[in-house]
Amino acid sequence: MNFWKETANVFRETGIHFRTGVSYMLPVLLIGGMVGSLAVLGGNELADGSIWKVFKDIGSIGLTYFVPIMAAYTAYSITDTPGIAPGFIVGILAQQIDTGYLGALFGGILVGYVTFMLLKVELNEMLQSTWGFMAPVLSTLIVVVFMVYILGPPIAWLMGLISLFLSSLSEHGSAAMGAVMGFLGGVDYGGPFSKTQSTFATAVMDLDLYVPLGICGSIVTVPPLGLCLATFLKPKLYTKSERKYAKSSWVYAIVGGFTEIVIPLAVGDLVRVTIATALGSTIAGFIAGFFLLELSTPVLGIAQWFFYNKPLVFVICVIVGSVITALTANFLKSISNRDIAALDAADDGIS
Repeated sequence: MNFWKETANVFRETGIHFRTGVSYMLPVLLIGGMVGSLAVLGGNELADGSIWKVFKDIGSIGLTYFVPIMAAYTAYSITDTPGIAPGFIVGILAQQIDTGYLGALFGGILVGYVTFMLLKVELNEMLQSTWGFMAPVLSTLIVVVFMVYILGPPIAWLMGLISLFLSSLSEHGSAAMGAVMGFLGGVDYGGPFSKTQSTFATAVMDLDLYVPLGICGSIVTVPPLGLCLATFLKPKLYTKSERKYAKSSWVYAIVGGFTEIVIPLAVGDLVRVTIATALGSTIAGFIAGFFLLELSTPVLGIAQWFFYNKPLVFVICVIVGSVITALTANFLKSISNRDIAALDAADDGIS
């Protein structure tokens, strides 16, 4: 086995591995997002046995397990069936240690790679017969230790620092607070940084502070709507699968209000898309903070529209943030060397 050649071959195809994970994850996210969005129509009728409670539970399942499904099939893309279980476990762990979908993506790549390399090890005939079962166990242990003791602690430390900073801005500097919260909400799409700002926004409601929640609500749909708008404005900059997904995402991005909806449009061009969504969300958050936009109830989607103290400001935040996201994404993609034809061919190969 040529270690360096095999390693280079795995990581050279990282984009394909990510897109494979996304292609399997997408139905789970769609089911969770769309069915969960229907629960909004039930208002507060969420008692046990209620059909709205069932819809909400289905939505929660989909929006929880799409992350480990993505990690599982990212690993599968590298090492076939032996990577599925390790990837799924690593994906759940990524959520538990608050590294979010980014941790799951990179964890899926890492555990897939380690499993692939372990299966390449040549052993005597007696050991080789059981090695196919033991290699995924060992690769899972290796990557789990790495994530828990190396990747997790710095992220937890950074989240604590961010939470402390946001708390210091809770009563003063609302525009600055909005910009910071917007940036956090635009960089990891439901991951640890956006969870920090949303948790903070909900927590300070006990202090009768509703501007942080207003900021949070104003930025949550900016990334998915911005990317959907971007594909509409410049479709040639996006693959066929990205355009198809964007067309189906407009409605439930608005109805459901989940930032995670943008992930399938982000992973294929992570850096440029993240820059665009972070910029759009930062500006939307700044506007919301500057005008002291308040949201009095911690809900998402259509339901939240009725609880803003300044609905027009909310609309302006969403429109401005989405337009800036779209224009920035298209500008960055237009000056890149992204080969759409090659990506379409690769996607056709996956499907």
